[in-house]
Amino acid sequence: MSARRRLVLACASVAVAAGCAVAACWYVGLFTSDGRFAPLDACRVLPPPDALAPLVRNGAREPKDSRPRTTLGLGGDAASECKWSSVPSGRDRPFRTVRLRIQTLIHDGRASGAARAERNLAGWARKTGAEGPVVPVRVGEGGYAHVDALAVQVLFRRTVVYDVHVQFRISNALVDVSARTHTRPDDHATALVRNLAETTTRHLPRH
Repeated sequence: MSARRRLVLACASVAVAAGCAVAACWYVGLFTSDGRFAPLDACRVLPPPDALAPLVRNGAREPKDSRPRTTLGLGGDAASECKWSSVPSGRDRPFRTVRLRIQTLIHDGRASGAARAERNLAGWARKTGAEGPVVPVRVGEGGYAHVDALAVQVLFRRTVVYDVHVQFRISNALVDVSARTHTRPDDHATALVRNLAETTTRHLPRH
């Protein structure tokens, strides 16, 4: 048998093996699995008031519908948001608002919900890293911490709004725990948000 014919047969064998591997992945649901979570209501996952008290003093849930929603209500990825804010509003002790946002991703026929959530988290870290430091954190199955700063000018008054984010993933759930303040957050304040993110992982459904 010529060397060329042996090469053709070898390439054909590899292609068959690769095709079988892809088929096997489809069979066991690696590409078609939505993941561990059905759509999640962020207010049901938000830790209790005693866990939020170190971040927002005299806080209360904002009256907003937190039921998970999909784009145009047609199914697919779902998102939910819940906010806990100071009463009266606008008090930084050390934060004025805590926000929990949860995206629950499903498979798209090419990647599982969990794989898509992992990819989206990595994309967020790359994009956000162009704006400021992004620090890997050990929360869930991987996460990142980042501080946003936005300067707002109203007439002669300039205010800087800081949002401390910890975004992490568990299976197909992409979770963003953030806290807002108009006072520059120190290491203690950012640590509070990371601790809250870790606490949030324990409030996700077990099954």
